Amino acid sequence: MTNSSKSLLDTFMDWYLVEMPKIDSPALLFHSYIQYLQTLGLEIIRGNMGTRTLHPQVETLAYLWAPNDQKKTFDIQVDTLFHSSKFYEFPNSFVRVTKFRLGSIQSSQFTASPIQYVLTSKKTFYYPFEEGYTGPYPYPILEELAPSGATGYFAVPVIQKGNSYAFLSLLTKKPFGFDATELDFLTKTLNLIALKWWTFIQSELTESLLSIYLGKRTGSTVYSGKIYLGELDNIQSVIWFSDIRNYSGISEKLSPKEVIQLLNDYFGIAIPKIEAYGGEVLKLLGDGILAVFPFQKHNKRVVGKKVLLAIRKLGDELHKLNQKRESEGKISIHHGVGLHSGEILYGNIGSLDRLDFTVIGEAVNLTSRIAGMCGELGKAVLASEDLAHQIPVRWEELGEHKLKGISSPKKIYAISEKK
Repeated sequence: MTNSSKSLLDTFMDWYLVEMPKIDSPALLFHSYIQYLQTLGLEIIRGNMGTRTLHPQVETLAYLWAPNDQKKTFDIQVDTLFHSSKFYEFPNSFVRVTKFRLGSIQSSQFTASPIQYVLTSKKTFYYPFEEGYTGPYPYPILEELAPSGATGYFAVPVIQKGNSYAFLSLLTKKPFGFDATELDFLTKTLNLIALKWWTFIQSELTESLLSIYLGKRTGSTVYSGKIYLGELDNIQSVIWFSDIRNYSGISEKLSPKEVIQLLNDYFGIAIPKIEAYGGEVLKLLGDGILAVFPFQKHNKRVVGKKVLLAIRKLGDELHKLNQKRESEGKISIHHGVGLHSGEILYGNIGSLDRLDFTVIGEAVNLTSRIAGMCGELGKAVLASEDLAHQIPVRWEELGEHKLKGISSPKKIYAISEKK
């Protein structure tokens, strides 16, 4: 390392140690780093950080920095691989965070780019733009960037445990591009920034994965540190248990692939509706769904009405789904829903080596048994007496019934999905 390079790096480390404790997001981190580079006269006009992710819906994640006057240039959404994006605005610039669906790594946009090269070769890549040059360019993205007045493009792989998992790239308009000392400096500092950036990303991905696999409420609870065996809370909740009617008989007629498609079709409309009206899906039990709608005394009735709205909206969606499935020659899906309102225990049960965050209690068992009566009583939605009293709507009383595993007969009420 040259004396000049060491001086740049020492100055950067002074800045890094002071500023890092103040930064609380990956977008702010990237913005702050580029603003620092601007104070060195590096004239950055574009920056990009990207990584693969461990997420069932998002394969890659990219953070793009640019000055505000370049926003229209970079505010171009890509094809069907685009998942979502979010902008973070700063006084003279912005950071766009874009998520891409599965398949983005195999897309031509990725494979025909310098990023593919730096990730596979684990080497840096630098391209100096020559004034007046019209091509050809080694990569299409360089031809796209040339009209912006760029003088140099630099990309760096981020390597951990021998594998390239992320990249960072910078575009400059500094006269004559980056020199050797600056490239050495940028290589080292970009890797330091990447370590901090990846810490933020891992934290967000962990919380996201917990939410996907455990549910938003449970995932957040576990992430906050409530992870110990026997740590349980008593909560009041409307409990929802639903499953597909005659699932065993249907499964015998279908191939495994068709069974999976049927389950995904049902869960794909049921889970969003439950969550949209304040419910938390705790378990997928084969073809069944166990969900809770927690409430307190002051909003008990409101939560109950939201449950019934979820029932009605799901009924509408199920009707539309069956019309589509029937047009494709597929078996219709009909479900039974059991509802009850009561106290449940919510928390960690299991062993020291294998924990499950779930709900237990008599109220959960009762809900399951009520749902099991849907076929026998010929109704899609059944509820307990406790829930019927909680929500002042017109219920159909079906009398008392002996439920398996429940000591005394229970009154059961029905309501149409359409009301």
